[in-house]
Amino acid sequence: MQNLYTTPDASRETGIPESTIRTWLSRYPSVFQFDIHVIKDEHGQNLWTEAGIELLQSRRASKTATDDDAEFNAELDATDLLESLLEEDAQRLANEYWRLLPGRTVQRIKQMRDNPTPEQRQIVQVSVRAAVKAGTDLLLPTYQPMLLEGDETD
Repeated sequence: MQNLYTTPDASRETGIPESTIRTWLSRYPSVFQFDIHVIKDEHGQNLWTEAGIELLQSRRASKTATDDDAEFNAELDATDLLESLLEEDAQRLANEYWRLLPGRTVQRIKQMRDNPTPEQRQIVQVSVRAAVKAGTDLLLPTYQPMLLEGDETD
């Protein structure tokens, strides 16, 4: 069985940044052939074959060999820069989203309570009824008297 490499492993093996490998794979699908250079596992993760590692290394080695490669690499360098900026911005936005979410949610709940639209009023009424019913069902189960010893029912 041949060795298979995740993209981070392929990056370590070739010295090519992970983002560059991912960009090459998505931007130039005709260069990297599935089931030859890359295999998708049962979870949809890309795994690189030995042939794929060799192809990555050859692309890296021939990076400046021709004008076409220079243009190819200039596009990749710009893509790498854009990818790193997007990744940083996406992470900052995700962090900010989760930081603001609790306060914003409480703010919207208060707004629904104090000045609801007709739709929000109906949502709140249905929700309150469901909560009361759930609590009632849990707290007041169907009453069944316990029989004491010696008591018999007819």
